[in-house]
This record gives sequence, C-alpha cells and structure tokens, in this order.
Amino acid sequence: MALDPLPRQRLAIEAPPGPVLVIAGPGAGKTFCLIARINHLVGTLGVAPERICAVTFTNRAAEEIALRLKHTLRDRGDAITRGTIHALCLALLREHTEAAGLRPGFGVADEQYQKVILGRLHVPLEQRGALLNRFSRHRVQDYRLTPEDARLYREYAVWLAHRNMLDFDDLVAKAEQLLRTRSDIADTIAARWDHLLVDEFQDVNAVQYDLLRRLAAPHDNLFAVGDDEQSIFAWAGADPYVLVRFGRDYGIERPIILDKNRRCSRQIFETARRVLAQNPQLFEKQLSSEQESPYEVGAFAFRDEAEEAAWLLEDLRSDRAASGLGWGAYAVLYRRHKLGEYLEGRLLRAGIPCRLARGRSLVEDDVIKYVIAALRIVRDPADQVATEAFARCVLSPHFLQEVLASPPFHLSASPPVPLSADAERGDAGDFLAAVRTLARRRPAHDPDTKKLWRLVYQVENLRALPRSHRALPPLVDEILSQSVGPYRNTLEERHDEITDPADIPEAVALAARLDTAIAAEQDIVIEPQGGLEIAMRGMLIAAGVRNVPSSVASRPEVEEVGEVREVVKAADGGKAGLALTLFKALQLLHAEDLETVLERYVTFDFETTDNDVTTCGVVEIGAARVVKGEIVDRFHTLVQPYQPISSRASAIHGYTDSDVRDASSFAQVWPEFRAFVGDDVLIAHNGQHFDIPVLRRLAAGLAGMDSLAFYDTLPLARSLSRDSAKLEDLALRFGIDAGRAHHALDDAITLARVYRELERRRGIRARKAVLVNLLDYLGLGLALERRTGSGERDLLFKVAKFYTLGRYSDALEFYQMERERTGLTAAPPVDEVIERLGGHALMTRLRAEPHPAQRYPAAVARLRALIDEPSPPDPLSTKWRGGTLEESIDRLLERVALSTSEGVEVAPDRVNLLTLHSTKGLEFSRVYIVGVEDYQIPGYRESTEKRQAEIEEARRLLYVGMTRARERLVLTRVERRSGMEAGGSTFLEEMGLEVQAATAG
Repeated sequence: MALDPLPRQRLAIEAPPGPVLVIAGPGAGKTFCLIARINHLVGTLGVAPERICAVTFTNRAAEEIALRLKHTLRDRGDAITRGTIHALCLALLREHTEAAGLRPGFGVADEQYQKVILGRLHVPLEQRGALLNRFSRHRVQDYRLTPEDARLYREYAVWLAHRNMLDFDDLVAKAEQLLRTRSDIADTIAARWDHLLVDEFQDVNAVQYDLLRRLAAPHDNLFAVGDDEQSIFAWAGADPYVLVRFGRDYGIERPIILDKNRRCSRQIFETARRVLAQNPQLFEKQLSSEQESPYEVGAFAFRDEAEEAAWLLEDLRSDRAASGLGWGAYAVLYRRHKLGEYLEGRLLRAGIPCRLARGRSLVEDDVIKYVIAALRIVRDPADQVATEAFARCVLSPHFLQEVLASPPFHLSASPPVPLSADAERGDAGDFLAAVRTLARRRPAHDPDTKKLWRLVYQVENLRALPRSHRALPPLVDEILSQSVGPYRNTLEERHDEITDPADIPEAVALAARLDTAIAAEQDIVIEPQGGLEIAMRGMLIAAGVRNVPSSVASRPEVEEVGEVREVVKAADGGKAGLALTLFKALQLLHAEDLETVLERYVTFDFETTDNDVTTCGVVEIGAARVVKGEIVDRFHTLVQPYQPISSRASAIHGYTDSDVRDASSFAQVWPEFRAFVGDDVLIAHNGQHFDIPVLRRLAAGLAGMDSLAFYDTLPLARSLSRDSAKLEDLALRFGIDAGRAHHALDDAITLARVYRELERRRGIRARKAVLVNLLDYLGLGLALERRTGSGERDLLFKVAKFYTLGRYSDALEFYQMERERTGLTAAPPVDEVIERLGGHALMTRLRAEPHPAQRYPAAVARLRALIDEPSPPDPLSTKWRGGTLEESIDRLLERVALSTSEGVEVAPDRVNLLTLHSTKGLEFSRVYIVGVEDYQIPGYRESTEKRQAEIEEARRLLYVGMTRARERLVLTRVERRSGMEAGGSTFLEEMGLEVQAATAG
C-alpha cells in the first residue's frame, strides 16, 4: 500500500519544474521522495520516462530505485536513465572517446591494478591506499601534494596513459573536461533529458557538481536531495558546502527541509542530534522524531576490548531472548575494520551467526580478483601490469620479490617507454621473462620451481583463450579450473570419484523437464516431502531459477485455475534420491554453456640439436592442422641448424648432421611454416618449457612472430589426472598409436589426438564440477532425505555438510525461516538437522575458523551472478550493448572496477558487522556502536592535533551510525584497546550521556 506523503514531502514531490533543493535528514523519506518525484513527473506532468535521468552514488541504490519504479510505472520505468555518476561518465567517454582525447578500447583500472603500478614506482604496499586517496583529493579538491607525491602522481599518470587505462577519478575528470571544452557534445548529451535527479547530493565533489550542472544547463530542472549532516566522504572530495553552493548558484533562498524522522525512536534521535550541536549548522532546521521506545540510549565503559566483547555477547543473547527478534535485526558498527575482525571471531566462537562486511569492492574477494586479473590478460595480452597483478594472485609475497629481483626484469621508478610487442610478449625485460629466468635458475624438481612454470603456462594459455571461446561463462569456467592459490573447487579435485550427470538417466530426464519449464517461465513446484522441499527450493533459487513457489500445498489455487507448472516429485529422484538427482540435473543444465572446444588449431613439435633452450638449433619441424576434431593437413620439414647435432640428441630422434646437410635454414623455412599456421592457435605439450621459447628465439624479428598465440596442454593433462602427464604415457593410456616417438610430425599428430581426448574429458569434468555453490543446499537435502545409498552419495554428503554448516552458507537459516513461515511442523527442526550434519560443535568450529576452501563456493556464486546479470542499457542510449566476448569481458571488468559504488548487502539472518562508513541507507532494530573513544572516533591524530574539519566529519559519521537504529542504541568505549590508551570519550560527553562501567556476567 502506498504511503501518503507528509506535507513537507509533498512540497518536494510536487515542486514546480526548475531547480529544487531538498535537505532530508536520516529516516525522513529521501528515497521515497525521489521516486515519488519521478512518478509525479511521469504520471501528473506527462514527462516521457526516457527524458528523465536519475543519478545515484551506489549501484544498489540505482537497483532499489528501479525496483520501486517497476511497481508504479511497470515497463515504462525501464526507459528512465539511472545509474551511478561514474557509470554515466564511463558511457559518455565510450561514446565520445576520440573527442575526449582517449584511445579506443581504453580500460578502467581497479584498485588492484592501481596498486601494482605504484609497486613499480617503489611505493611500499602499506602506503599505496593512502597515496591513492591523496591523488584523488588532488584531482577533485586541489589538494596540495608534497613534491615527492607530485612526482609519483605524474609517473602514475604516465603508466595509466601508456596502458590506455583510466582510474576511477579519471572517469569523472575526463567527462567533465569534455563537456567543458566541447560545448557541441555537451549540448547533445544534455538534450537527451528534460529532468535530472540526484540522490545523496552531499557526496558530490566539485568536479562532479560542475558536470551535473552542465548536463542540466538547457532546462535547470535539477532535483537535488541530500543532507549536509550526513557528508562523510571528505577523502573522496565530498564537502557538505556543495549544498550551499547549489542554493546560491540557483538562487534558492530556503531549501525544502524534510524534518520528520520516521525511523528512530525519539530517545535515539534526540541523542544523535546532540552529537552535531558542536558543528556549524549550514541550514536552519528543527528535526524531530515522534516514535517512543522503552529503551533509553545506553553508554558503557570497559577496561579493554576483551571485556567489551564479552559483555556484547551476553547482551546480544539476553536481548534476543527477551525480544524474540531474529539475528538480522542486530548490527554492530565500528570505525576500523580491525575492530570488526576481532569481534567477528568472538561472535563466531560463541556460536552467534554473523557476517562481516569487509568492504564494498568486488575485487576484494580473492577468487574474483584472480578471475579479473586473468581476464585482463585475455583482453590485452601485452599488458605487463596485468601480468604482474595476476602473478600477485598466485605467488607468495616472498616469491614475488625473487621474481622482481631477477634479470631481465628491472623494477624502474621511471615512467615506461613504449615497448615493442616482442619485448612485452616474452623476451626483453618484461615480467614473464623474469619468471622464466628464475625458473631455469632454480632446481628443476623444487616445488617452488614448478609453481613458477605453472604461472608461465597459465599466462601464455590465457593469451590464447579468446581464440577458443565465444562466450564469457565457459571462459571463466576454464580460468577457475586452474589453481587459485588456496582456493579449490572440491568437486574438481574429486571428479574421478564422481559420476558424470550425463550418465544418470533420472538426472537427464529431470534436466529436460526443468529446461522446458524454465524456457516457458512456468512455476517449478517441489512436492511436499517432510521438509526436503525447502532445501530443494533453496537449491533451485541458488541456481538462478525463478518462479519457484513454496509447494503445491501452499498454492491450492493452482489446481483451481489449471495453471501450467512443473511438479517435481520424490519418485523423480530414482534410487539416488531427489536431492542428488536434482543437483545433477541442474549441473547438466548449467554445463551446456561450458562445453567449448577449439574448432581449429595446429599442433606442433620440434626436434633439436641439444636440450639447451638458449642455444640449440632446430633440425625438424612437424605440425598438424585440426578442424572440428579431425586432422585435415600436415606440415613437415627438416632444418639445417648450422651447428652440430649432439650425440645424445641423435640417440633420441635419430637425426645426424648428414641428414640435414642439404636442408633449408630456419629463416628460410619460417615463411612456409608461418603460412601453414595462419591465424590458428599453436598447441604444444610442455612447450613453454622448451619448444615455444626456442621458437620465439629463432623467429625473433621475423614477420608474423608477434601475432602467434600458444596453448600448452600440459596443465590440462595434469589437472585431469594424477598419473604421468608425458605425451607418450597419455597416448598409451588413451589407446592412441604414438607412431615414432621423438619424431616431430608423429609427435604433432599424437598430440592432436591426445588433445582431442583431453578436451572430451575436460567436458566431463566440467559437468561434474559445475555449481559448486549449491553444495550447501545439497548437504541440507541429503541430511533431510536420510537414505542409505551409493558410495557417491555418502562421499558428497561428507563433502557438502561442511559447506552447509560453514560460515558462508545461508542454507540453514533459509530452511528455518521457510519452515516457520509455511508452518511445516512435519519438517525436522533446524537443531535436529544440524545434528544430522555433524552437530553444533562442528558448526561453531567451522564458522569460527574461516578456511579458504569454504569461501570458494560463495565467491563463485557471486561471480556467476555478475556474469549472468543482464547487461543494463547504456546510460547514454536506449540500445542494449553488444554481446561479443570482448564486449562481455569489458562489461565485467568495468562492473568490477566501478564496484567501489556497490553498496553493502546485509544478511537478513545474521548479526551484521559493519563499518560506520558503509551503513548509509541501512536500518536495524538494535544497533551497537563500539569504540566510541577519541583514538577511534575521530582518531588519534585528529584528536590530539585538534584537526577541526576531521573532528566535524567524525561527528557526522557517528550521527549516521546512531540513526541506523530504530528501537535500541548502545554505545561502548574502553580504557585500553590493543594494549594502548584509547583516549577520552569527547563525543559521549558532548551528548551528555552517563557512561556506565560494566562487566560481563
């Protein structure tokens, strides 16, 4: 039911066209007014939706606006341009790349990429984040850099330009510069909209303000909503005085003040207002809240953080027992991540479910960071910074330093000079050449040496992947099938113990039915089965299936109206049971997009004068062209190496000096061999160790060398089996006639046939290993089914239960909520299910001690959601963006790079641990703010040096956190934190709160 707006809200919603400034305090209905304003423009004033542009500062806010507009405007709402200001600027620059002085195909540097550049400029790791913040303030606030910082900034900018990259701030700065210097383009862009609405206007910096004002110039219909008292991002250039500037520039004497807080209790809001009493007031306003609460704001003091945490655990439990609230109604807020990490450990060890919001950037997730780094290499194989960023994902810091200290890589503080493609691709001073050099220097059988070679194989294979993949999902799947540091796909690791879903008739039949139902957008209903249907519904939802109502029993109207739907019954599971069969069926559906085989390629092999990769000559070249799995052409020639063939080499391949005396030289043979290869990928087995560097050395400077793409089959062979990965052993195991071993053409033909079989087996493994993110629901389903069965069923239960009980799964919480919501008393209570899975003690241990393996499925699910998410329309166009592989990669890279605007996702069934900066737009019944002491808020330097601007912003930050609470607010402080004095509690004193000394128990 739509809420009636309050009188002041109605003033904002129905204000006449023109500039409108709305100052909206916390809980005053800011988003409600923004959406109602859009509805008013469309429904009352008759403005066409495509003539409206709504700018937000987080992607989540943009999505929320879109969802709400869907309810009121239906499909018409899709025509409204909406998105973050950075996404808007990126689209503008894409459309007018040349006019903006940029090169086509420019990329967006995420924080990981930026920090690798700073590493090349000798900036210590721990200083890079702060330096990037200073760079940002320099660009948007005219912040004065020190001479050293200014030098680093100039060289950092040269690095970005050399790699054709823009960083986050460049997007806005370049877009604003374009509109300022090219009035024709500015007029064209601005003419697309008649109304511009901007949310969170207090977060707009000076450059963004100029850009927004220029876009609104033709009509001045600029609707700005913000709150000067919630401006908390000074480090990003935000300044609350931007609201004053807006009023002055547009001649607005009195903004519209939304003065009624409809979220917080009166006690909480009045206390929160007192924290701002010491700050200058930019606008005359009297804000109030009329909701009463039985709770006064509490302030408690402790000796140290251990005592504080013990009391917090006790109070959380007692409050929940008295109130009956779910854990998702509680939030613990703090200034610094370190405090949150400590509290997370204490809560989990106490058995209290919680979620730590570590940050807003997608690339902070190690698995996503690995995939993004790999995709940057795929997109631009010559990018050395991308190669180093990828190496940082797979090598330890100590090992990485060894590489950086190895010739021919030279870590220079000077800006880069343009390098030839030859230099960047492998042999003249680049990062990968240093890896090869170090690998050859180290003992061959040392495990660390193998890690180095694995990195070489991975990078070189990544460069070839665009030739073999047409779509993003299978490309990402292949990247994930490689080693990801400590992160592993447990199904891949045990694929040889698991049945191929395609070999299970019941799974094949169920997959076909599900496929039909999904295509027809029919409901998929799980027949009631004593609680199992809840787990199966959760599995379907987690797999991205829509239209999954609770059960047949919960929808009697289905039978009455004769609605078509697909009902999944217990019998559909066959002997294996429904849980396992449904899981296998979903694997089959998702694996359809992953089975990508290289349509054409050339396998090759060399025989040489000796085994010294740096000096040997080639005596024989053999190659085979494969098209759609069949050998269609062959290439063979002897080569005059102009150096003697060693007796050891002759003993292996049988060629002597006399055999090649009349043969052509490599340089003479090269044009014919290069023409034979054409645009196909060159495939070798263990070629990165020998054949490929030999080819690069001998063909250096020859026409066509730079454009070759290589793929080495050794990593694939090793990933599929623990047995020997030598070519002759693979051929023997696969029943392939290897011909004359160590003869180039025979080996090339053997490799072509071996690779075909490797790809077939890779497809089987892909089917077995896909949807690892469903393991928690599989474990829940198997626990509920409780049937004795096959060894595979037992194996998967032992694997899956750790994910069901683990800290990254919501399966048990989903089960409990659905059981209570639907009244399924026949379903086992959640405590009984936990016992079947291994017990509360195991769950507490798993959730208290995070393990990388547990994180992997959640990270993959997050990544899949990004890939599967429909591409939004270009903010500057009504057309949908293209779907080539390159465009798909670019969209994903841009999405991740812009994810500092992602916003925080809260857990509905766990205590949420959040930094104060991440809480805007959120609300909870109970809020605890810990660390309200001077050395935390505002901070040691800010407090001791009396930095007035920072202290004022810290008051605003605390105000934002306090006004997240609806009914109960608790503030805590300690005397000593981490063994050091914590400072006073100035802000608690300013609020006039009586601080109570407290202890646990």
